[in-house]
Parts: sequence; structure tokens; C-alpha cells
Amino acid sequence: MDLKTAAAEAMRVSDEDGARVDSLNQAAAAMRQSQKEGDVVPSFFEGFALQGIRVDAISPGRILCSFTVPARLTTADGNHLAPGAVVSLVDEIGSAVSVADGKHPKVSVDMSVSLVDLAAAASGDVLRITARALGHKGYYSGTHVLIANAATGKVVAEGRHSLFGKLKAAPLPSSTLIIKSNI
Repeated sequence: MDLKTAAAEAMRVSDEDGARVDSLNQAAAAMRQSQKEGDVVPSFFEGFALQGIRVDAISPGRILCSFTVPARLTTADGNHLAPGAVVSLVDEIGSAVSVADGKHPKVSVDMSVSLVDLAAAASGDVLRITARALGHKGYYSGTHVLIANAATGKVVAEGRHSLFGKLKAAPLPSSTLIIKSNI
């Protein structure tokens, strides 16, 4: 098999996978149509990665969630949670715990994720996700997210997440806007 044929075969989407994506698109479209004006509607990606997450407890600076690993977030062989899904969970839950601590929404500036034992999270396993705010300094926040198998206690992954910004800031009046460039 030549390289071009091998590449085409590797990029081929099965009918089953195509149907899964189509159903997610249809579900997202139906959700957008049912929303009232001003409601926050999750993106396709957020719905895909976070659908089914349950917030069990929330308090200032702490969130405890449970999540049953869906087949769509496992590796191609279905044996364990996909690394990208873990990073998404650290990103989203880490951001949420910063907001739970009373801070404005921020953007991610750095994440460090240790994939300790992905095989400890197979399709159907329930995960316990514990997130806490490490602290805040000015517009900077740090969070920690621990993902473990709820039944065995085995750590699946651990992440630290750095966020920055105060997104609700009012824009400057156009008369005071100064643009500088190093170009």
C-alpha cells in the first residue's frame, strides 16, 4: 500500500462515527433552538466533552463532580479514557472552580496535566473529579484538578491550571483609546 492510500484509509470516517457526529450536531441544534434569549448555550465541543458531568458539591474554591466515562471519550480501542478528554476536563473544571471562588471568568494561560493511569478509566467507569482553587493574585488564578476512579480510588490524572483576566471589564471610551505598536 502506497503512502497516499494509507493516509486516505487512516483519515476515513466510518459510517458509525459519522452517525455519532451527526446526532451530536442535531442535539446541539435542537438545544440552541429551545434556548431563551440570553441563555448560555454550550458549544458543540463543550457538549461533546462535558455531557453527563454531574456537580455533586460546590463551595467557594472547591468543586466535586462525578462523571461516567462515555465510549465517545475513550481511545480507538475503547480500553481507556482519551488523553484529550482528560485535558478538556482539567480545562473546564479548573475554570469553573475559579469562578466558584467568586472570581470573574478568565482565560487559560497554562495547564500542566499528568496522565497518571489512563487505563484506570474505561468506558462505563465512574470518575470522581475534585477541583480546588489554589489562590488568586491580581487577575491571575491557579487551580488544581484531580481525576480518580470512584470505585477503585486509582488516580487517572492530575492537572494544574493557570488562568488570567477580568473578562467583565468595561471597554475604554473611543476618545481615550491609544494604540501602540512595536512594528
